[in-house]
Amino acid sequence: MDEPLRKESIDESRAAVLLGLTRDQMRRLCEVSGLGRQEPGESSGRRVFTYQELYRLCCLAVRPTA
Repeated sequence: MDEPLRKESIDESRAAVLLGLTRDQMRRLCEVSGLGRQEPGESSGRRVFTYQELYRLCCLAVRPTA
């Protein structure tokens, strides 16, 4: 049986769901952190993330603000 094809990146909608954030919260976190990149060929401004960037976003999202 063949292994399933794994994508090397994840789009912002899926990333927001995985992190438990709204799309607006996700975009603000990306602006502050500088993580993610615009998807090639997309004019809508959607961002994509590597799994490493997603991990870093997760750490930022749960960091206490005290």
